[in-house]
Amino acid sequence: MGRPRIAWSDVQLLAIMNGIAAIDRDFPRDNARFLDGLIAEVRAISGRVFGATTYSRLLRDVAPQVGVQRHPSAPTVQQAILRAQALAPISQPGSADNRPADLELIRQALAPVVREALAPLYASQRERGNGHAGGAAPDRGDANAMAQQPLLQAALEDAHARIRRLEQDNAQLHRELGEAHAARDLAGEHVNRLLGELHASIERAGVGATALAQTATQLAGTERFLKMQNDAVRLQASGEADALRAQNGQLRERIDHLLLEVDQYRRTLSTCPPGSR
Repeated sequence: MGRPRIAWSDVQLLAIMNGIAAIDRDFPRDNARFLDGLIAEVRAISGRVFGATTYSRLLRDVAPQVGVQRHPSAPTVQQAILRAQALAPISQPGSADNRPADLELIRQALAPVVREALAPLYASQRERGNGHAGGAAPDRGDANAMAQQPLLQAALEDAHARIRRLEQDNAQLHRELGEAHAARDLAGEHVNRLLGELHASIERAGVGATALAQTATQLAGTERFLKMQNDAVRLQASGEADALRAQNGQLRERIDHLLLEVDQYRRTLSTCPPGSR
């Protein structure tokens, strides 16, 4: 039994279409680099590296919708997939479906940032490739690469700044989670104190059996009401704490994703010829 076809959401398809158009402009004649960019784009959106069939279908069905006609051979596609898998570990099959919807939206929002950060490197590679194809001197390609070096450094510094901001947000969430726990504990102590006062009032009431029975009935109802309020407060505090934990987990995944991207930038820079740094 074959695997089911991947179902893309409208938001994902729009992001993929925009990415294909941008990468085609960056590498109009280089299928290998075009495929590297396409796989990186789809990975940023979905969190996965797919098989060759998926990318072939995207090039066949989606790329023509933005005016891109690319027909790379199957070995070329497979080699690009192997390069992508060698850059960083891929997620296990099905793990993307288990992530919260908010994390998917975060990846889609970060995809343009990643593409923008990689644009100087792509432009440098494209200019260097065009210079060699046109018979330009190697010194000119090196000069172009050196001119792009500040842009690449700025992109990496921006990624570091984003990571620092995420770490600050993570610390803020930890503080809010602690405050939620403290509020829940205070609410429980307040309810327990009220119950103690009610029981003490029963003991102080010496106005006869009938009055005591009526008071006990009223206090029992009040006790049930307060217990219900206590349970409601605890449930609310627990729900807020769970929501904060979920946000904390999402921010950790965002940090891990940005760290992977920064590592990929560094590996890309390290693979460039020494003269182009």
